Amino acid sequence: MRARNGFRYIIKVFEAQWDQLHDESVKPFFEQLKRDTNETDARRNGYRPARPGHDALFSYTIFQNAEGLRDALSGHAQGVDNRAKIAYFACHGKRGHISAVKDIGRTKLKNILAPMTSYDGLYIGACDFVNRETAEVLLGGSPYLKWVAGYANWTPWLEGMLCDLMFFRLLLSGRFVRPNTNARWQAVSRPEDAAMQLYALFPPARDLRFSLFYRTRDRICSTLEEHEKRSAEE
Repeated sequence: MRARNGFRYIIKVFEAQWDQLHDESVKPFFEQLKRDTNETDARRNGYRPARPGHDALFSYTIFQNAEGLRDALSGHAQGVDNRAKIAYFACHGKRGHISAVKDIGRTKLKNILAPMTSYDGLYIGACDFVNRETAEVLLGGSPYLKWVAGYANWTPWLEGMLCDLMFFRLLLSGRFVRPNTNARWQAVSRPEDAAMQLYALFPPARDLRFSLFYRTRDRICSTLEEHEKRSAEE
């Protein structure tokens, strides 16, 4: 799960204000995920420091509109090394749009992402936004993106946050198992593998219509569609 210069991925978190009455934020959840990820890594390495100097496993930025999001996405990320970046958007959503101070439609988002060469994937923590049509627009217009993940249904804030954290925990650290002796983490190789394991480890992901859409040689696949097909065949 690790590249020579650190974790294979870093996660750049972009959050919009949720509303005028509350101050919820995903930031402390990702800060805890970073602590847990580093703790897991330290256990694997006998508590030897593995990454000297600055490590940008996570970064956090607030955005309000399309222009601000574009600037934030294209900004320099210190400590990235050769790792692929994942953009995580925390915001309200609706069919065809994510919401900040000003809504951002999927076509506008596609145009923002199109020239970005260093992002491996896009995880959108927003209600109602990531269905097959949206995924095909974003992946079709963003040649450097390999995958897009998110929710096709309305998603309660806390349930969505738990689902998001479980996905990134699987992707960064692997799956936690406790056999008869020592606990360990089984490696998860690909983002789509993390999404498929998520349905068993966090069953509400199925009700939320969480899916990760990813490229193959001849089409765009959906982990939720694959999971439902396998379930129907069993």
